[in-house]
Amino acid sequence: MSVIKSLVIAFSMYSKIPMPHLELEEKDMRYVMGFFPLAGLVIGAVIYGWVYISGLLNVPDISRTLVLVVIPVLITGGIHIDGYMDTSDALNSYGDREKKLDILKDSHIGAFAVIRLLMYSAVYYAAYIIVQKPDNMRLLLLALTFYLSRIISGLAAVNFRGARNNGMLHTFTSATAGKCVNVMLVVQLIICVIIMCLCSVTGTVVVIAVSFIVLLYYRYMAYKQFGGVTGDLAGYLLCVSELCMTIAVAVIALL
Repeated sequence: MSVIKSLVIAFSMYSKIPMPHLELEEKDMRYVMGFFPLAGLVIGAVIYGWVYISGLLNVPDISRTLVLVVIPVLITGGIHIDGYMDTSDALNSYGDREKKLDILKDSHIGAFAVIRLLMYSAVYYAAYIIVQKPDNMRLLLLALTFYLSRIISGLAAVNFRGARNNGMLHTFTSATAGKCVNVMLVVQLIICVIIMCLCSVTGTVVVIAVSFIVLLYYRYMAYKQFGGVTGDLAGYLLCVSELCMTIAVAVIALL
């Protein structure tokens, strides 16, 4: 029963997909991070479906692409974008570690958060408008990046040092069955990579390389600037890795 409850919690926390209300205990959170990537499968499926259906309906490229940019935010409720914006403000404050952590906790947003979000959305739009051209294999590769990004984010959340002993990420990771969740995530990573290879071996190699570089940067940045990872930083990793992988798929499409 705890496994089912962990699945429900994962979708309740990291998506806006309606889930049944359950009486929850701490033990029910043991496998949440292991199920977290499944939300990415839903996003990928919706994106793939939208491109296919909009193509049949001859939806203009601009409208089709704008909807693509919005789909992940609609499904997740913007929880990861919120982390991206808070982290952008903290990184651009040039304050000490404690000040940066305080900014992450602040519910207000600053100018840098808005500027970075606009830049993020513009680059995403530019990459999407290239990738969403009719090509089923390339589109499937793109859809799977949402699954891959959450697998990587889950592994980072479970295994990287936390910056503080409170917050949502700490609540989940402190109750996580570490070894079991790592196995769940690694198995999903293997499955994801195999399916991506069926789409394009070259594309998969490039996407995996990009995601690994982003992960290395994230660990270095998080440890140096914040002393470890937090929930907001996890959202930042997810957003940056998805953007970089989408750019990688777009570049492949142009070659």
